Amino acid sequence: VEGSQILHGDTPLQLRGVNWFGFETELHVAHGLWRRNWQEMIAQMQGLKINAVRIPVCPDAIRGLTPGGIDFGKNPDLRGLNSLEVLDKIVVELDSRGIHVLLDHHRPDCHAISELWYTDDYSEKQWITDLAFLADRYRAFPHFMGIDLKNEPHGKATWGTGKPETDWNTAAEKAAKAVLAAAPDILIFVEGIEDTSRCTDAPNAWWGGNFAPMNCTPLKIKSDRLVLSPHVYGPDVHPQPYFEAPNFPDNLIAIWEAHFGQFIGEGFAVVPGEFGGRYGHAGDARDRVWQNALIEYLRKKNITSGFYWSWNPNSGDTGGLLQNDWQTVWPTKMSLLNHFWFGTVLAE
Repeated sequence: VEGSQILHGDTPLQLRGVNWFGFETELHVAHGLWRRNWQEMIAQMQGLKINAVRIPVCPDAIRGLTPGGIDFGKNPDLRGLNSLEVLDKIVVELDSRGIHVLLDHHRPDCHAISELWYTDDYSEKQWITDLAFLADRYRAFPHFMGIDLKNEPHGKATWGTGKPETDWNTAAEKAAKAVLAAAPDILIFVEGIEDTSRCTDAPNAWWGGNFAPMNCTPLKIKSDRLVLSPHVYGPDVHPQPYFEAPNFPDNLIAIWEAHFGQFIGEGFAVVPGEFGGRYGHAGDARDRVWQNALIEYLRKKNITSGFYWSWNPNSGDTGGLLQNDWQTVWPTKMSLLNHFWFGTVLAE
């Protein structure tokens, strides 16, 4: 990272990303392999000019368990492989196509997103060990770009209170040190917290969405390795009071600025790790207005990198870039992403 820009070598890098989930679930493998060949899907991503994939994982998936949800008629080369070996193949394929890989520690138990980075059954020590394992395993691949340390800190997660059992900032610093010791050339993606009780008067934030406490307690991670990666969603995902305001969506700009946008001007790289919704394909009719407003805001802030949620159509509250047939791309969503990435005219 140089200033607010990510570089690959000496070349500025725009991350035209999607999330492809599944390894963080009880199937322990990327979803959709019951419908399609895994390499076909990656080729389709590449054809759409997607050049980055965020892959959520959970600890059991990297232990090498037997994956489920695979049609071996469509994916014969995956027969007999464990979950880690399938992840290896996907990383190798993405890397060979020049597609950047971001691994995301998503769920500690492969079932639910935890508030903190540890649970009663999954220790902080094990979390750091697992992160360092992933960093070391894939460090040699030129397009393995980084690790998102923990998906969506929320609830009890705090920042800068001096309580090590809940302060996400100090946990992230500790984990980043271990990851960079294993792989010094990769990036550390850090999400915010949900809590807005300190260092801001901004309203409700999303899980992982609020970085305002950095104004009071800066994050002590090497600046050339650090990417701030907020999650931000609209009415399809959860109601917020500000979606009901008479000046919606214009009122959102100040909220986004308080939660994360202000840090662009302070020289941080900001890359949304999750954003999306049904975009008018069922769901809340306001979601399309919300997504359009977000993209316009990001572009005005010179943020044109991000990871759309999701490639998969089987995300219950957002749907996917793919339709339910796992083949066809939603043209309206693709138009939105092309507008975000390339400034093309947004389809009506």
